[in-house]
Amino acid sequence: MHKNDIESFNIFLASAFNLVIGIEFIKMLCKHTPATVIEVLLFAIARQLIVEHTSTLENLVGIISIAILFAVRKYLFYNFDEVAKTIYRGNERVKRINILEHIDIPYNDNHTLEEVILDEVENRKLNLGTGLCIYYSGFALRIAKMKNHEITRVEIIKSIK
Repeated sequence: MHKNDIESFNIFLASAFNLVIGIEFIKMLCKHTPATVIEVLLFAIARQLIVEHTSTLENLVGIISIAILFAVRKYLFYNFDEVAKTIYRGNERVKRINILEHIDIPYNDNHTLEEVILDEVENRKLNLGTGLCIYYSGFALRIAKMKNHEITRVEIIKSIK
């Protein structure tokens, strides 16, 4: 191989990595999750290791950094990082939601989601408003929309894991 071929290949590799890192960065801006941040960092460090001609110590630091990022991704993400979200009307009955979502909202089957949240707000002394979450084991109820002090949409958030 000629020196020009190697330089051209390095330029191509650097451009390809810059493109991938740019795409991952845009994805990170659109989707605010820890996983996307970790992916951008992984690609940036991998690019540095492959494209740049660094010393042995710098390569070792880069490899250790990648190992730390993999460990963080595997061991420090919570179950609620991967969730399934479904939005229902506030006047949906607990019985129907329990059947559809395979959860157990600990209330009478004839209660509505709005009544459940209002009871919990009163019992737990919380401030009622859009975005309020009521947490249970394995799922949460979140007020997605309110109109004229009525809860019109409730989001069911369940952990996938």
